[in-house]
Amino acid sequence: MLSLGLPRSGTTLLAHLLKLHPDIVAPPEPWLMLALEAFGKVDRRHPGGSALIEAATSEFLGRIDRAIVSRAFAEAAYDQYLAEAGKRIIIDKTPRYGRSLTLLNPSIQKRHTSF
Repeated sequence: MLSLGLPRSGTTLLAHLLKLHPDIVAPPEPWLMLALEAFGKVDRRHPGGSALIEAATSEFLGRIDRAIVSRAFAEAAYDQYLAEAGKRIIIDKTPRYGRSLTLLNPSIQKRHTSF
């Protein structure tokens, strides 16, 4: 479950309240999906040569949809985290996800709520 909100808007309080439920875990902001957004991009200082690594991975992946690969990785990471925690639901409240959610799930519906 993703909890979206601007920084300092109460997402931490909400996560603390939700994780009182025995099936819910709410870790600190993992920023996992933002890291996955950079999938295939390599720091120019990498000793293997960023241009070579990016070219090789692009050739290997070809027309493979990187968003599908990123989603599969995220699901596996979240599932493993849940298994280790012995919980069924994870709350990820990284505030900056609002800018890149459609990259990982193009069909996501954004809802705006104001109080």
